[in-house]
Amino acid sequence: MKTAIVTGGGAGIGRETARLLAETGYRVVIADIDEQAALAAADEITADGGRAHAFRLDVAGEAQWDKIAEWVYGEFGPAHVLINNAGILDTGGFVETSAAQWQRTIDIDLMSVIYGSRVFARQMIDAGVRGHIVNLSSGAAFFPARYIPAYAAAKSAVLMATQALRVELRPRGIGVTAICPGAIRTDLLAHGTRAGLDADEQEAWRASLGRVQSLAYATPDKVARVIERSIRRNRAVVPVNPEAWFGYGMFRLSPSLVRVAGSVGSFDLADRLLPRVQPLLNLITK
Repeated sequence: MKTAIVTGGGAGIGRETARLLAETGYRVVIADIDEQAALAAADEITADGGRAHAFRLDVAGEAQWDKIAEWVYGEFGPAHVLINNAGILDTGGFVETSAAQWQRTIDIDLMSVIYGSRVFARQMIDAGVRGHIVNLSSGAAFFPARYIPAYAAAKSAVLMATQALRVELRPRGIGVTAICPGAIRTDLLAHGTRAGLDADEQEAWRASLGRVQSLAYATPDKVARVIERSIRRNRAVVPVNPEAWFGYGMFRLSPSLVRVAGSVGSFDLADRLLPRVQPLLNLITK
């Protein structure tokens, strides 16, 4: 039986991906910093007849990646698939976002992908496994919006790192894919922070953004299906949703036009609009 590791597997895209891979015959290791969420997801898969194991993993710690790689190899042998899905989305302008917030985003959204890809690629190479690595980038990788510069920078780097890794691992028979979702109905925004707000303002902002993201028409299971198909077909870069495909195409066609579009949105605009649409959001999401 092949083994797949899914980071951030306790919720959202990671949970749906783990479930789908289990249904298609993989033994899945659900790695998440929230151990209880990972255990619940593993129990759900096991109850449905699949094979799943939970592992607490802080993806920002390089030593923890060595630990999970050693554990996986000792328990099941070399991994066949790695899904680098765990991530955060903090908002804030380039200047107002603190150095610590920038570093946190880079550590979780970019360096975790690098740590995981390195350790499990080495495991696959040493074992002669023709496996696959999937890294979750984002439609933000080709959309320089003024309110998510740290996230966009990290995801853009993930996109390039993934393509470089694909070139390097191709002779080894190991596939590498970058998945670039657009707006997906998850709790990513609700769990993020916005630079420059106090605790009470932060909580209100999260609640409002959580309701907005809950209106996205695409659900995590759509991304999971794209991931599973990309593994089978060894796709290189796969945007998910029309807005992601549009942004991907426009960034290749006219980067200057995309920059103009990215300058339209602002926190001032959001702060003016959210109170006006709040009653509608409350009605729709209650």
